[in-house]
Amino acid sequence: MKKLILLVPCLLVLVLMSCDRRTSKKERLENAVSDFNKNFKIESLKSYYPETYTEIKTDSVISNTFLVSIKNYTSMDSEIPVHSLSKNSTELTKYHRVFESDILVAVSDKIIYEKHISAEEFRDYSNSEFWKNATLEHIWIDQDASNTTTLALGISFVNPNNKAYKFYEMLIDKNGKERLTLIEDHS
Repeated sequence: MKKLILLVPCLLVLVLMSCDRRTSKKERLENAVSDFNKNFKIESLKSYYPETYTEIKTDSVISNTFLVSIKNYTSMDSEIPVHSLSKNSTELTKYHRVFESDILVAVSDKIIYEKHISAEEFRDYSNSEFWKNATLEHIWIDQDASNTTTLALGISFVNPNNKAYKFYEMLIDKNGKERLTLIEDHS
């Protein structure tokens, strides 16, 4: 009986010592995953086209009549999301910057036409899906279609999400009146 009395407290101490709240393998794994997820950050990378501010300025005299100045440039304040890709811990989003243009036309040193052109202005004329993510691609002088009484400009818009585009022709007469015609529509 003495042995039993000594054995019971020893067993009791042994049982209590084994309940010291050590974590199991499963609990340690769950804690490690939880800590990793708290500290894990998804790295967001952004890619822009073009990468930096771009400006192309054209000054021309057409048919010894029209003095034309066209400035095509990127708007650094707005962009169009084109593509997003997530891989492992990195998320890559590609953007196409919005382009705008300023046109100035003079005849005999008198300004007859001055206008800012962007996709926003054209969006107001049409509710087409094309215009939701469209941007001006560029404006250029069509020297072959221009003459001494009319200046011809080509205007193209692109939607970088679906590779659609629209091509317009703008005719400006000596009085500064414009006529805009849609030439091609691939939307």
